[in-house]
Amino acid sequence: MENASKALIMAGSVLIALMIIGALILTFSNLTAYQETNTRSTRSTQMAEFNSQYETYNRKDVRGSDLYSLLNKAIDYNRRESSAGTNWADKGQEMAYEPMIIKFTINRAELSADGTSRLFEKDTNEVTGKSNDFGDKVKDEIDDLEETYGQTSLTNLTTNLTKIFIDDNASDEEKEEAVKNFNSASRKLTVKSFSEIDKKSQIREDVYKYYEYIQFKRAHFDCEKIEYNNKTGRITKMEFKFNGKFN
Repeated sequence: MENASKALIMAGSVLIALMIIGALILTFSNLTAYQETNTRSTRSTQMAEFNSQYETYNRKDVRGSDLYSLLNKAIDYNRRESSAGTNWADKGQEMAYEPMIIKFTINRAELSADGTSRLFEKDTNEVTGKSNDFGDKVKDEIDDLEETYGQTSLTNLTTNLTKIFIDDNASDEEKEEAVKNFNSASRKLTVKSFSEIDKKSQIREDVYKYYEYIQFKRAHFDCEKIEYNNKTGRITKMEFKFNGKFN
């Protein structure tokens, strides 16, 4: 009888132990599932927040000035958070997200003052990785022009382009008027004769180059394609095309 009682006690103890172990396993399993669900939810929220920054450009009539800002934004992301980032302080290598690509097509002839492009090298441009070759080149050239002529002067000169940079075969009176118009528009530089602003002049080349920059900022682009990474759900590529409109 005594042995039977001991056996029952031992069996009960084993059963209780098994129940405790089962409860612990169930609790751990539930906790793991909760953590996985919470992690997926966090990643989903982060993905939505990330995409929302770029999906605002997924529309018609994106102005060139906005597209210019998007290029800088994408490159900054690539450097700091994508696998393209290489600096020790960057999160890129840790996060290993796919770099963003921005591809856009312009029409250099329509952006120029006379059909000849001086600022842009090609119609189709693609910015990827951690270097904004397009934006950096444009910025360097425009900064040099604004330092030489002044931003206000360049804006005035491009606004009055047709009144200043007239044909070389124009009359002497028209050329004198063009010189007056130039000096009236320019705040930093004055000219004494038409030869300083004729077709062979550096001044005309510089102002025409700045005109292209202004036209690019005024140009409208349509977002024609947007791609997402299959695993992360993040936007990885956007394509734009100039639609022929300005404002």
